[in-house]
Amino acid sequence: MSPAAGEFVGSWRTALRIARRSSWRHRGRSALILLMLFLPAFAATVLVVSWANLSGTSAQEITFGMGRADLIVAADDLAAVRATLPAGSRTAPLVQGRTAVQGPTGLRAREYEATDLTDPLNRGRYVVRAGRAPRGTAEVAVTRSLAEELGVGPGSRIEAGMPQRQLTVVGVVDWSRSLRQAGLLVPAEAPLSPGARPALMVELPPGQVWSPPNPGTIAGLGWRDRRGMEPTAVERAAEAAAFLLVASFAGTQVVLLSGAAFMVGARRQRRELALVAAAGATARQVGRIVLAAGLLLGGGAAAAGAGLGLVTFASARPAIELIADHPLIDVSVPVWSVAGVAALTVAAGGLAAWLPARTAGRLPVRADLGGQRARSRADLLSLGSGAVLLLVGTGLLLWSGNPEGRPVLLALGAVADLLGVVACTPALVRAAGRLAAGLPLSGRLALRHAARHRLRTGAAMAAVTAAIAGSVALALVGAARGDTTSTRFEARPGQVLLPAETADLLGQDGLHRLAAALPARDIVVLANATNVAVPIGDLPDGLRDPATLAGLQQRNVAVGGAETIRLVTGRAATTAELATLASGGAVVFNDTLIAGDHVTLTVNAQPAAPLPAVLAAHGEYFVNLPGLVVSTAAAQRLGLSVAPGAVVVDTHRTPSATELAAANDVLLRAQLAAAHPPAEPITAATATAGADTGRTSTMFYLLAGVSAMVVLVASTVAVGLAATELHGDLATMAAVGASPRIRRRITTAQALLIVGPGALLGLLAGIGPAASFIGYSTETHWQTPWPALLLITTVPPALATIVAGTLARSGLPLTRRTI
Repeated sequence: MSPAAGEFVGSWRTALRIARRSSWRHRGRSALILLMLFLPAFAATVLVVSWANLSGTSAQEITFGMGRADLIVAADDLAAVRATLPAGSRTAPLVQGRTAVQGPTGLRAREYEATDLTDPLNRGRYVVRAGRAPRGTAEVAVTRSLAEELGVGPGSRIEAGMPQRQLTVVGVVDWSRSLRQAGLLVPAEAPLSPGARPALMVELPPGQVWSPPNPGTIAGLGWRDRRGMEPTAVERAAEAAAFLLVASFAGTQVVLLSGAAFMVGARRQRRELALVAAAGATARQVGRIVLAAGLLLGGGAAAAGAGLGLVTFASARPAIELIADHPLIDVSVPVWSVAGVAALTVAAGGLAAWLPARTAGRLPVRADLGGQRARSRADLLSLGSGAVLLLVGTGLLLWSGNPEGRPVLLALGAVADLLGVVACTPALVRAAGRLAAGLPLSGRLALRHAARHRLRTGAAMAAVTAAIAGSVALALVGAARGDTTSTRFEARPGQVLLPAETADLLGQDGLHRLAAALPARDIVVLANATNVAVPIGDLPDGLRDPATLAGLQQRNVAVGGAETIRLVTGRAATTAELATLASGGAVVFNDTLIAGDHVTLTVNAQPAAPLPAVLAAHGEYFVNLPGLVVSTAAAQRLGLSVAPGAVVVDTHRTPSATELAAANDVLLRAQLAAAHPPAEPITAATATAGADTGRTSTMFYLLAGVSAMVVLVASTVAVGLAATELHGDLATMAAVGASPRIRRRITTAQALLIVGPGALLGLLAGIGPAASFIGYSTETHWQTPWPALLLITTVPPALATIVAGTLARSGLPLTRRTI
């Protein structure tokens, strides 16, 4: 071995030995650093293992719904479908529908599936929790959710079906696509309702594809193809951008959190490191001692985080399944992912110690041994670097914040922005120190101490900033997922809509019983004109706007009077509206249908004379309610054909779940008693806003929860580390008679000075990356989650401040000041 190599190995061996002994001697500080590194490593291990076994690949998500099938084909004639399949294809029957189930409080409509549970094509679609697969027409398996609702298990008997029949529960299962689903599973030859369309699950031979027949050749043909369910290139790019954003933010947070701890630790090791330098160690060798401590603690945190994360995953499987809403099937450990988390933790420990190591190696030995503080302009240099990073980061975010941007640039911009904000903190602390004279005693002493040790204060503030910024970015991205449809409703909120055939099923008595079960103000059977239409004019450019789309859909022409006006507008008809109806005009509820004071209709595809009209509502669109109403006399004059429309229960408040259940019991009993019941059960539900097309995944909430936990822990630990710097000042104050209350107030003020500005800077640092990601993704739109932002920026910092003040020592020993 060459002398240089020998010196390198020997110095590292010595550095590791000194670092190990120093870490053990200062166990409290080492424990805090370990906690900073351990928590992200532990959370990341649990998340990557859960992700790999639940939602790690698009193939897994598809398997939860399709099993091993390549196709699911529905048609009225399955024999004709089989004739179009390639030779060697394997098939299994499948029926998916809804049926009526007798529960403890009445009839309920529940989903069911009829298939062979033991068929290999269904592998991955179901998980048997107890019992066995059903066989024959008298056996059924129920999901765990339904079993809990009915209070049944294997061996119990239930009534279900249309018509109802007695079934024996022989198994409890879960549907992999959703563990919360309440449903039933019966054999393929025993469907529970006559109207569900049969389907085939198809496994194609290797290398074969299915060519669908020409439209119209097979009645009722529809299919799902595994290949068509895979994410598009745009969706994959958005997922990659989200992953890079989260990973880059998480890695930067870990480095900054740990770096704050190492900055404080290295400062308190000044005399120890100066003694090593006085014994002949070079600046590089002194720095290696601090760097070795980072690698040592990083390695310990990586091993503990990975090991405990795997143990937690194994022991918390039921809870993880419940949170993810998917079962754990064929569990495996992603070794390389776990190893990557461990390696990143070690690297984060090394990076966190790198700057303190460089600083420790350059400190004057005489000043350190004499307890003097060297003058430093590092905060001014940091301010300049921070400004440059902010400019670079903002430029990258603006460049990548569009659908043509690059995810890597987005992640780099996010990291640069965060580092830029953090780099400016020492200069901000220095500037804030000039305001100390106007503060009370506790605040004045705390602020002056923070400004005197501004690099360490800035490091602690950076830890809080990084943690808050990550949570803010996640909250903003999560709130922006999906298009908002707040202006598009099926009907007025709280109203209950039922199809037209409900009126014949229930009759007048049944309609009154249905209304009695609900907080009904009125029940209206709409009369729709069938041979009339309102021409669509020039389409606006903003067809993505939900209000525009709803305005294009609410175009039905109703025949009625004051009850219809009240139903759509939620208020009594005015004198002008009633007069317009009486004079043969129209009352319009959709402002896109009216031009001035008239509306144009086409009757039997022929233009009719313009009708005088009055606008009764503006900017409110209810797609299943009529767009305008005319009187019976006007309908006869225009030659309109009228047919019964939807049944609408107008309520004076939103019905409760119990009231809806009672109404559905009335509906289902009428359907079971009918001579010709509907193909599938009709149920009542309140009108709600249109569904969000981009629902946030459960893994996002897990990430947000982990981020919130990191915020709280980081704030508390950063404040605790900074409070150790006050030990000397508090000991001096104790010597001159300061009471424990004053000392506690000083500690609380120090904590508030760290977490307050840190939370504000974190809020600013998190907005930019979130805005850039929302601009990059074509499926997200900006929404500001004010309650979430308020919670993130106030609760964890407030708790950290309270903990710091509560745990402050009441009595302090008198010590010799060294710095």
